[in-house]
Amino acid sequence: MLHSLRQQIATNRFAPLSGLRRFGRRDDGSMAVFSVFVFFAMLLVGGLAIDMMRNENERVRMQNTADRAVLAATSLRENVSNATPQQIVDAYFAAEGLTAQLGGRVIVEEDAETGRTVTVVPAATVPTLFMNMLGINDFSVVTPARATEAEGGGARIELVMVLDVSGSMNGQGKIGTMRTAAVNLTDALLTDAEPGDVAVTMVPYDAWVLPPSGMVNLMNNVSGTNGACLDWSVWDTVLNSINSSVSRNNCSTQAWRTIRPYMSTATTASTYLNDLRASGTTSIDLGLRNGALFFDPTMQPVISQLIANGEVDPVFEGRPFDWEEPNVVRALILLTDGQNCCGARYPTTQQDANTLATCTALKAQGVLIYSIAFQAPTRGAALMQACASSPSHYFNATTTELLSVFQGIGSNIQTQALRLTL
Repeated sequence: MLHSLRQQIATNRFAPLSGLRRFGRRDDGSMAVFSVFVFFAMLLVGGLAIDMMRNENERVRMQNTADRAVLAATSLRENVSNATPQQIVDAYFAAEGLTAQLGGRVIVEEDAETGRTVTVVPAATVPTLFMNMLGINDFSVVTPARATEAEGGGARIELVMVLDVSGSMNGQGKIGTMRTAAVNLTDALLTDAEPGDVAVTMVPYDAWVLPPSGMVNLMNNVSGTNGACLDWSVWDTVLNSINSSVSRNNCSTQAWRTIRPYMSTATTASTYLNDLRASGTTSIDLGLRNGALFFDPTMQPVISQLIANGEVDPVFEGRPFDWEEPNVVRALILLTDGQNCCGARYPTTQQDANTLATCTALKAQGVLIYSIAFQAPTRGAALMQACASSPSHYFNATTTELLSVFQGIGSNIQTQALRLTL
């Protein structure tokens, strides 16, 4: 009896310790603590993304407004509103609700020799929503911009539009939308341009590309005796094109398919662009290589002959400019709604390689390539992305987006011409 009582007392004395040991060995509920840490980490990462996106959206809005404002304020052409450069800048920022961000930081410099320079330095702070948990309460945003236009105009522009007119462009109103977008762009660039300041070349392509009449006869290294269209054997250079090894090939010679070099008026450009139709398959490599001809100064004898034939305005004598010519913006728009096909000349993989080689060669010479995948399949879109001068020069556009894409490209080209320096 006494022994049993002692045993019970001993058991009761160590019972709390035993319970603690059992509690320590239990693992139910440990995942709940870990889940709290994971949730908090996800909240921080997601919050960081949201705060960064808000900051970037504000930065882009401010930068775009600053760029447009200085371009408009810098223009030395007739100002029908008689507004001062300061007033023009103020109006642009007020329209976007960014007057406080501008804060009056506008500098206008006028010089009889160098022309007009307008500088703006908008600044803002973007409060954070989540990063304040880490002690970061806001981001600072500064988007300076400066444009200069010299007396007599800014830089000269050489623009080549390489446009897909293959049969698939008939669908979903794509050919009509492309025509309208291209006409709007040429109107914006050519309408108020001084003679010779802006040259626009149109290169329609499907399976082949049709050169201007007589151009093939001016090339120095042509094989074959029949055919109006050319094919290349070397793709990784855009230099010395007039002496490149090319071959004649039979192709359709309908007038609307013809390359139209150095269009100088909006009316001329509109006439040719609105005549484009859609048929055939797709050779992006040939469209691009033919377009590259009109940046190569060795093609000057060809342009001279086209001037003599009355097909090009005499103001473009001596074009294309030498590569070293200062104050020249060389830009190329490459658009497709498809991909290289369909094995008539090369396999698709070889045509893609040809296209990339020519893109690389153009970019090495400072040509800006704006590429557009116009509802193109994955392969075509990837090729356009690889060809672009940078990710911001590549566009994956739907029919409803194409007009604004061309408008944005035109604004960017004009920005380059006015030498945005900050």
